[in-house]
Amino acid sequence: MPTDKERLDFLQKLTDGAEYTGTVILRTSQHGRGWRLHETSCDGAVPSVRTAIDNFMAQVQTEGE
Repeated sequence: MPTDKERLDFLQKLTDGAEYTGTVILRTSQHGRGWRLHETSCDGAVPSVRTAIDNFMAQVQTEGE
C-alpha cells in the first residue's frame, strides 16, 4: 500500500509532466458535486499539488470561522 507521500509524489509527477498546463487547483465543483483536484489554467492554479491542497485547506478553514 502506498504512503501518503508516495501518493502526493505520484500526483506531482503527473503535474510536472504538464500534459495540459502544469498547474493544478483544488476547489469545489462548479456544479456542487464535491471537490476537484485538476490540472487547469484557472486563476489560482499552482505548479505544486501540495500547495494546491494547502490553499484549499486554508480557504475552507477561513470560511468556517
